[in-house]
Amino acid sequence: MVHVYEDIHLVKDSYVNVYLIVRGADVVLIDAGLESTWSLIKDYLNTLGLTFKDLTAVVITHHHRDHVGSLKYVVQNSNAVVAAHVDEIELIKSRSGVNVNVALRDGDMFKGLKVVHTPGHTPGHICLLDLKTKSLFVGDLVVEENGELNEIPHHYSIDPMKNREAIKKLRYVDFNNLMPSHGEPLLHVGKEKLEELITKLV
Repeated sequence: MVHVYEDIHLVKDSYVNVYLIVRGADVVLIDAGLESTWSLIKDYLNTLGLTFKDLTAVVITHHHRDHVGSLKYVVQNSNAVVAAHVDEIELIKSRSGVNVNVALRDGDMFKGLKVVHTPGHTPGHICLLDLKTKSLFVGDLVVEENGELNEIPHHYSIDPMKNREAIKKLRYVDFNNLMPSHGEPLLHVGKEKLEELITKLV
């Protein structure tokens, strides 16, 4: 659990990263982690003088268990709206039992975050660009390992080649910081490291 950059915080589980953006009256959770992650989220909120009741929104990058495991608990204990790409809504409901309130599409703006649809890992996988800090939350599109970016292993994606094309799409997104769900955040060099990965993929 750590303050990452400006008003962005990282709740780091042993396996997956969950991010909090605390900005004025808005407290936005990006992904909900595993079933056990809720207690880490709760503890981190408490260190900020906040509780689940202060959450205003949860944005889900995709429906996999390590991203929606705690979603039901978070929703039951808060008034947060849940947002996700339209192609993930039924998958999220099936996996977590939670209804998505806001259907997102490529290019939409939500809570200061611009939606970038990046299908391949799942049909409705999204990245989220925080315009204020030029930080890109990439979900499972790429993973960080020892300061470098790599594709997520192909067997985890429904369409690895489509996932690869989605990675290349990010070269047209204006960002500096890259916030992965697996691995460490890359501050100030996120775009540079992404370009290095794309060069290897060509």
